Amino acid sequence: MALLHMLLRISGEFKLKLVVAHLNHGLRPEAVEEAAEVKNIAFKWSLSHETRTVDIRSLKRLHGLTEEEAGRLARYQFFFDVARKYNAHCVALGHHLDDQAETVLLNIIRGTGVDGLAGILPKYERENLLLIRPLLCLRRREIEDYCRDHSLDPFTDKSNLETDYTRNKIRLELIPQIEKQYNPRIKEALFRLAALAAEDRLFLQGLARKKYKEIARFGKGATFFKRNDLIVLPKALTSRILRMAHNRHSSSKQLDRKHIDQILKLILRNKTTGQIALPGGSWIFLTHNRLILSGEYLQKKKRPVEISLKVPGKTLLSAGELIDARMVKVEELSWPPSRYQAYIDYDSLPPGNLTVRSRWPGARFYPQGAPGSKKLKSFLIDQKIPLNQRENLPLVTIQEDILWIPGVRIAHPYRVTNQTKHVLLLEYRMRKTVK
Repeated sequence: MALLHMLLRISGEFKLKLVVAHLNHGLRPEAVEEAAEVKNIAFKWSLSHETRTVDIRSLKRLHGLTEEEAGRLARYQFFFDVARKYNAHCVALGHHLDDQAETVLLNIIRGTGVDGLAGILPKYERENLLLIRPLLCLRRREIEDYCRDHSLDPFTDKSNLETDYTRNKIRLELIPQIEKQYNPRIKEALFRLAALAAEDRLFLQGLARKKYKEIARFGKGATFFKRNDLIVLPKALTSRILRMAHNRHSSSKQLDRKHIDQILKLILRNKTTGQIALPGGSWIFLTHNRLILSGEYLQKKKRPVEISLKVPGKTLLSAGELIDARMVKVEELSWPPSRYQAYIDYDSLPPGNLTVRSRWPGARFYPQGAPGSKKLKSFLIDQKIPLNQRENLPLVTIQEDILWIPGVRIAHPYRVTNQTKHVLLLEYRMRKTVK
């Protein structure tokens, strides 16, 4: 209320167009009345108004978050949606000095680094929007005085007076105890600490962002790094770069120090493969000299156990690809075939239908040009196929034989030879290329 009133007072001088955005978290019965009153105030002050109700408890269960995390996720999503609707360039938030002190102390208790000591930032950019906190330098009591002086009547969230949440216990119990026995100006001291840490954070983030742009490579649903590019960096930069990559794939959960240490251990050890599950549904995969961070997109794109191929014909697969199968004459072949074409000696095939499936335990493959068959797992490792791609790699099979791995190799027994009379041409491509 104080923030809105202040902005309204200067809106003419600075040519501000204000939009009131109010989110009902659906946690308290009186929240419905509060939402209605906010709407009335916006109408009274001739301001645009947007409101939304969210079931925070359901959101909490859906994403595996705490209630506080779910509330924060819902609020910011709502703010960004409203800002985009009105083409706004800035979102103003009402955090104050007491909030800053509580946040820093909470982070210290949980165990934190420089970023945690920086607490709530006065301003930062997110999703091409500038978020500002104009009241961060003011004590709560100063804001309450302002409300009284201007006859504002803000609502009090009664849940802030309960000690069920750790933050509330810090506000209601710990800080008053520190003020009484150790430092009556502990809030101001924590505020100064946050300001100093924010300067260091800004410097380190700038270095990390520059390096991140230099060494990261991006694909659909994944971010790629060369392992050596990360190993040579100071840990302070590596950890920030990894967090930047993770934020690209998961906005609901942040990496903590435990996850950073796991990733650093993975890339520093001598093994060539490994994987780590990360918060928010993303994963880290190590394959030889590449570190791959993938989001939920790649994890959810599971290939069905088996799909029958139309021969001849076009068969749509599960991830937007297709395989085009057709019979051709030997003299019509163009050599060499592309990686996504397979020339198969049709008469050499055993009885049965051709299928596409993902790999299975104990699968073997006889690569063209090899002296014999070997474990599919060993072959894929030799070919440096990333670990996260192996489960969804399409395999063209007949009975228990793998005829072709699109983009990789065909099987030796089914290659075209001088004795071949009938050729089955298989072509793998994305559906969008179909005319």
